Amino acid sequence: AERPRDRVDVIDLDNSIISTAFLQTLAADTPALRLCPLDNDDSDACALESAPLTEARADERLRGSVTRALIVIPAGFGEQVSAGQPATLIYRSNENITTTSYIQEAVNGAAIRVGGAIIAMQTADRIAADLPILQFRDDADRAAFLEGVRTRAEAFWRTDPISINYTMLSADETPRPATAAGFSQSVPGIASMYVLITVLPAAASFIRERKQWTMQRMAVMPISRRQILGGKLLARFILGLFQYTLLFGFGYLLGVRYGGNVLALALVMITFVLCATALMIMLTGFLKTEQQAAGITLFISLTLAPLGGAWWPLDIVPEWMRIIGHISPIAWAMDAYRSLMYFGGGVAEVMPSLIVLLAMTGVLFTIGVLRFRFD
Repeated sequence: AERPRDRVDVIDLDNSIISTAFLQTLAADTPALRLCPLDNDDSDACALESAPLTEARADERLRGSVTRALIVIPAGFGEQVSAGQPATLIYRSNENITTTSYIQEAVNGAAIRVGGAIIAMQTADRIAADLPILQFRDDADRAAFLEGVRTRAEAFWRTDPISINYTMLSADETPRPATAAGFSQSVPGIASMYVLITVLPAAASFIRERKQWTMQRMAVMPISRRQILGGKLLARFILGLFQYTLLFGFGYLLGVRYGGNVLALALVMITFVLCATALMIMLTGFLKTEQQAAGITLFISLTLAPLGGAWWPLDIVPEWMRIIGHISPIAWAMDAYRSLMYFGGGVAEVMPSLIVLLAMTGVLFTIGVLRFRFD
């Protein structure tokens, strides 16, 4: 069965070559429209009931939703267009005034195409006047030449001179955008920041326990100090890893996908939390009071996050800022996540980031253990 076509009434008060060309272009470009009465048939598809279509009746049909739109081509339209003067088409619709319909877009497009053909004809007329080698037998010969230019220009417009080449990715292909964006950027970035915010404040708890003599009493228990410190660090490590898992899981519900290599993803998460834990124990050796620890750890968290690309991708900042940003462990973690999420990377691809994070962890942990005191 033929697909239903939207009725559009047309009142052509000009009946010129230009107005006819406009309607032909509109009909050719938008087959979903039925231009009435031009496209009426024996079944009275335009619902005209053998009565003439006047502008008043067309307005009534529009208000009664018999038609979707009304186009009125005023007298003198063709002469104005041919003379290069502003010309007006009257378009009325019963659609929502706040949205542009496809019918209005089609009318605008047809007007632009006809106008482009007229401009081509006018340009050819000026060129012909400036070239003595172009001779015409009479005015009719000149008019036929210009009409041929207009016709060829209209045909050129109908061939869609501007084309778009696109490639459809199959399900197993991974897109490679230039920069991360949306939740795919914010979920791993904000999660990494909250890991720091969760882990680093443990420095204040170490200072508090030392002042309350809790640490000293634990030191005389029948377990080694290495076990005490290891247990406390393990607890904070597990809490940071839980924070990561929770936020990454929430991101998954939002539609974020982290690549196809779960092992590589887990290694990045574990290594970053290890680095954050090592940073915490290092800070403990330099901080003196709980208030100092609370303020400095929050400051460090909120500094390393944007510096390392947690708030925005480092692709958008200058090169020198990217270099400085990689002082932050978050930058190396974000590099690894981007490799997994956008480039289909695996363990081999994230290995440079893992090595740097492990090196940071070793240095920070060594400094922290050497400066750590139970009293």
